[in-house]
Amino acid sequence: MKVDLHGLPFSEAKLRAQISVGEAWADSLSKIELVHGHNLGTTIKDYIQNKNGLSEDMERIYPEIPSLVLSDKGLGSTIVRFKRP
Repeated sequence: MKVDLHGLPFSEAKLRAQISVGEAWADSLSKIELVHGHNLGTTIKDYIQNKNGLSEDMERIYPEIPSLVLSDKGLGSTIVRFKRP
């Protein structure tokens, strides 16, 4: 699953990232790619990759989802994998 967030206002990108990760987990996907862009700022990327950003929000909103494993794919996207029990 690939979700394009770049070009969105931060609040919308943040919400869409949270919902998309939750849906990917519910659909039993092993990973999701969040496209945040790489030329016009790092606000969305920082939120996704920062320990106090997306991962912390997911723990609070969706406690049933295990820890996220994040890897920078480069060229403006991050791969989110789930640590399945």
